Amino acid sequence: MKAGSAKPYRRNLAVWIALLALLAATAGSAFIPMGAWNGVANLAIAALKTLLVGIFFMHLRDAGALVRLAAAVAAFMLVLLFALASTDYFNRRMHAAPWQEPRQVHPALPRTRPKNG
Repeated sequence: MKAGSAKPYRRNLAVWIALLALLAATAGSAFIPMGAWNGVANLAIAALKTLLVGIFFMHLRDAGALVRLAAAVAAFMLVLLFALASTDYFNRRMHAAPWQEPRQVHPALPRTRPKNG
C-alpha cells in the first residue's frame, strides 16, 4: 500500500458523509412548512447530490475531455427533456370532468314473438 493511498478513501468518506447530510436535509425539509419553496429547495439539494456523485464517484473530475463532453450532452438532453415536457404540461387547458346526472333506467319493452305463418 502506498503512503498516499488513504487520501481517496478519505475523500470518498467525506463525499459519502456529505451525501448523507444532504439526504437528512431533504428528509428534514418535509417537516418545514415552506410552501412552494419546499420543492425548489429539494430540487436544489438533488442537483447538489447529482454533482457530488458525478464529480467524485463517476470520476468526471479526472476524466478526459470526451467523457466530460458526453456527460455534459447527457445533462443537456435531460434538461431539454424536462423543459419540453413542462411546456406541454403548462400549456394544456384544464377541464373539469363532465358530470352527468343519473338517468332513470327505462324498463325494456316486452318482446313479442313473431307469428308463424
